[in-house]
Amino acid sequence: MAGKKRIILAHGGAGSESKHSDATELACRLGMELIHVETPVLEVVCRGVEILENDPRFNAGTGSRKRSDGSVRMDAACMDSHNRFGGVAGVQHFKHPVYVAYGVANSQYRVLTGEDALQYGLEIGFETVDMTRVKSYAPNTDTVGCVAFDGDQFAAALSTGGTGGSRPGRIGDVPLIGCGLYVGPHGAVCATGHGESITLNITAYRTYEMLMQGIDPHEALATALSWFEKTEDAGLLIVNREGYAAGCNRTMAWSVLTEED
Repeated sequence: MAGKKRIILAHGGAGSESKHSDATELACRLGMELIHVETPVLEVVCRGVEILENDPRFNAGTGSRKRSDGSVRMDAACMDSHNRFGGVAGVQHFKHPVYVAYGVANSQYRVLTGEDALQYGLEIGFETVDMTRVKSYAPNTDTVGCVAFDGDQFAAALSTGGTGGSRPGRIGDVPLIGCGLYVGPHGAVCATGHGESITLNITAYRTYEMLMQGIDPHEALATALSWFEKTEDAGLLIVNREGYAAGCNRTMAWSVLTEED
């Protein structure tokens, strides 16, 4: 009889350098430790993303790039196979927008934006930080993410500073369910790359549909990446009950940890 599998993957975003996988490895190790003590898997992936938000080499949290007006406006989302989803869009002044998204996932709401997302974060106890004073070392990287399977349930989480130099109101794929991420009983998918293209391809949900059809994660990855033009950067993390796949049409720092009883 097959043993119980546990799988966690993390990535530093499309365009991130493979030598920076020390951070994604740390995120995976922390996540697996949390799985061992039966931490809910949605919290596990958010804790993994927190590691990446703390690292200015990645375009999330403290490494978020500035918009055209000099502001730092971030998007984040998380989802699990209990059908909980939460997202924030264009939020400012939090080092860890993924936790505000986690709060939204545990509320009656699904997505909060801008000043309302900021106010909600304050109401649930997060302190603000002047993110414009934080130096980003992530000029060519995209959304960070984490997916996990704890042997029973799946979850995924994303965080991004968005596209550097874009207009302040621009929202990418991250907080749009089925675009940047999707999770269900058959697996979890998260994407990174050119947000507009990821959105138009409904990338995460269409990839998840392949898992529903029993398609292997590696085949699903190859198919999903074929949806993008050469000029459009794209990467994915995919996990199902049997295994995982990760890849990008650019460089991408990523790591995985697996266990089986």
